[in-house]
Amino acid sequence: MKLERSEANVIIDMLQKSPLWSTLSERELGRIIELAKERKFESGDVIVRKGDTGLGFYLMLDGSAEVRADGKTLSHLGKSDFFGEMSLLDDQPRTADVVALGPSRCLVLTVWSFKAMISRNPKIALKLLQEFNRRLRATNQVLTE
Repeated sequence: MKLERSEANVIIDMLQKSPLWSTLSERELGRIIELAKERKFESGDVIVRKGDTGLGFYLMLDGSAEVRADGKTLSHLGKSDFFGEMSLLDDQPRTADVVALGPSRCLVLTVWSFKAMISRNPKIALKLLQEFNRRLRATNQVLTE
């Protein structure tokens, strides 16, 4: 992905502040940005659809989105939040829709780039497990209300 140097630096700075990415060097983060593609969405756009095959890992650069399943809003996503990792790891269909709430930009990594990244960086794999646990608890709470 070709970004202007200043925009790439802003994204690297954002990633370094996130617990998921904080263990990576500036060079490693730059490489991830080079491998990724930027996608833009408008309000109401379905970014990922429940039941679809997972082909990408998404990182919110700007905007916001909702995670929805079976008529319920499971969570809200904003800048530096990520989604799409579950179906990449277990090769199962997407478990929820993610819908843009307004103009939004995402950085998208292919399944191959994503798996290579976590293979080389076990600390990221651990952070992903922690995030899975947090999300599972939050989803359980929503579903039992």
